[in-house]
Amino acid sequence: MFFVKLKFENNNLMKKLLSLLFFIVAINLSSQIPAYYNGVNLNLNGNSLKNELATKITSTHQNFLSYTPGVWDALRQTDLDLNNSNNVTLIYGYSDTDGNYVTDKTRSKNANGGSAGTQWNREHVYPKSLGTPNLGTSGAGADAHSLRAADITFNSQRGSKKFADGSGNAGDSSGGWYPGNEWKGDVARMMMYMYLRYGNQCLPKNVGIGSSVASDANMLQLFLEWNVEDPVSDFEKQRNPALENIQGNRNPFIDNPAFATKIWGGPQAEDLFGNSNGGGNGNGGSSSELFISEYIEGSSNNKAIEIANLSGSTINLSTYSLRKTTNGNNSFGSTYNLSGQLANGKVFVIANSNASTTIKNKANITTSNAIVTFNGNDAIALFKNNTLIDVVGNPSSSSNVIQNITLQRKSSATSPNTSYTASEWNRLNIDTSSGLGNFNSGGSSSSVSVLTSSNFETGWDNWIDGGSDATRYSGSRAHEGSYAIRLRDNSSSSTMTSNSFNVSSFDTIEIDFYFYAYSMENREDFWLRYYDGNSWRTIESWARGTDFNNSTFYNAKVTINKSDYNFASNAKFRFQTDASSNNDFIYIDKVKITGISGVVSKSKIQTKKFKLKEISYLNTDDFHSLENTIKLYPNPVEGNTLNIKFYNDEEERNNIKYRIISLIGKELYKGTLQNNLIKITSLKAGIYLLEINNYGERSIQKFIKK
Repeated sequence: MFFVKLKFENNNLMKKLLSLLFFIVAINLSSQIPAYYNGVNLNLNGNSLKNELATKITSTHQNFLSYTPGVWDALRQTDLDLNNSNNVTLIYGYSDTDGNYVTDKTRSKNANGGSAGTQWNREHVYPKSLGTPNLGTSGAGADAHSLRAADITFNSQRGSKKFADGSGNAGDSSGGWYPGNEWKGDVARMMMYMYLRYGNQCLPKNVGIGSSVASDANMLQLFLEWNVEDPVSDFEKQRNPALENIQGNRNPFIDNPAFATKIWGGPQAEDLFGNSNGGGNGNGGSSSELFISEYIEGSSNNKAIEIANLSGSTINLSTYSLRKTTNGNNSFGSTYNLSGQLANGKVFVIANSNASTTIKNKANITTSNAIVTFNGNDAIALFKNNTLIDVVGNPSSSSNVIQNITLQRKSSATSPNTSYTASEWNRLNIDTSSGLGNFNSGGSSSSVSVLTSSNFETGWDNWIDGGSDATRYSGSRAHEGSYAIRLRDNSSSSTMTSNSFNVSSFDTIEIDFYFYAYSMENREDFWLRYYDGNSWRTIESWARGTDFNNSTFYNAKVTINKSDYNFASNAKFRFQTDASSNNDFIYIDKVKITGISGVVSKSKIQTKKFKLKEISYLNTDDFHSLENTIKLYPNPVEGNTLNIKFYNDEEERNNIKYRIISLIGKELYKGTLQNNLIKITSLKAGIYLLEINNYGERSIQKFIKK
């Protein structure tokens, strides 16, 4: 390094030169590529780049951590709180001030262990049990790139649930687990790393819920979207060099999220290396090209495809064609060649010749060609000169994810995309065709507003307590988290009523909620009611034996529209029970009310049954680590002694702690294991859970005492 001393006679010249120098330095720093990537060809794309990066992170992974104490020690370095180096940051956490330890965002770095509320443990972001084979606690199961410090209870609530789309803070969502707005990008980039590093053992499709991308059936569109929506944080940037120092390798998708776009396509991710080394060409497309703007897969033969031209000039259609896959076979056939001219700002509609009159009246061409006989698992693609440029649906998936629906491209999505991206489309009810023939009236005309999203974890959440027969309940009958609202009996206080909402500007309102019944007698029911500014109307009722059974979770979605109900400026909603005693309970949880403008949906009710969530809050990832090494016998227990057999003769026996827990989570006994047996003389006949804790490695197994 050398320095040059310059003398300026002209102060203005000096200022200009210094400004230029700082500008050049800033540009250089913003696109600086870590030396780690020396020798890696970053100009590659697709599988070539994927394989190049996989080779790099595998060959440089020199230090394989022990699960204990190796991972503990690593997390105390990698997960340090940016504002207080005495703490670690807890994944999924979001508040240190809400009075609820479960949602804590930080905790003392030395408070690792197994005591809920005061300590933190290790979250396998890619759960061990979802690996093929199981990740265990070595190799992939001890790779700190996929392990994070977590609150024990929050870790337990997640368990081994697959990731699913959602919004807001972390919690259950759509049958899976939403990591939270702040953490979803972290999760996506960790899943991408695990896929490259461990291949088929850690496939993204096995850890998430959603559609695969067209270019790689193992990668989910969900993770590509999260990678864009939640950019790399300073916390992630802190982890990467720390892990390079500990393990020898880095996560490339933290260094440059745009690698994901170059490999799998989809929405353009942030390019931290500059356009020449990590982004910009992907599989995205250009706004100068045609794209599919509407897709109708309706009842019977109501099928149509709309293509839009926003290129700025008239386009000759003779080089374009539409093609279709069948049942997810990943092979585009059923070619339909286009012809004619499409002027700028116009759309071209192809419809089934047996579609409704409304659809056919908006079509440029009606045909019986196979291109418009698609189903919900047939992807439709637009080709130019035999090259794929845009697609609706996943060509390699047989799931009916776009069946009985109208999809309208959002006004913000004005370019083709070779990888189907659900976030680019508005999903409308079956047989909706009001926007067909005019792209500008499609995605740009509708808007969605969430009036309330209530999970009752910190209070009544925009709902009003009806009185003595309504209460905020805590326990295993809550669908999400620990709390729900419990209603009983059939008195005037057997209600929970929302605050007032101004819904006069909406065309459609959706009410989505979860419920659980206990001890409800046959034909006893509960209602959802609506106040229209003048009087209460019952929208729907659900009866035991007809619509639901006891001891099972259900999800119900109710849609009402302004043609059937008066949408008032002081509207309210109410849940009300009609049972016969104080011992008949309905539990209401996770209530979301959404107002939609621009789309008038048919009023309807839909109820979905979920498997009983028995003690799922105890199902932490760490609890599985001993499950294959312990056997309880005899089981059922007819005497007063429960024996424990360790299949691994080298299993360390000292200081093995145990707890006996009831099915509702109440601790009955705890102690230190002696002679591999536990006396259960005072236990009554019933079903119990035994938790074994061996230096932080825990297993829960069920046993029966007769």
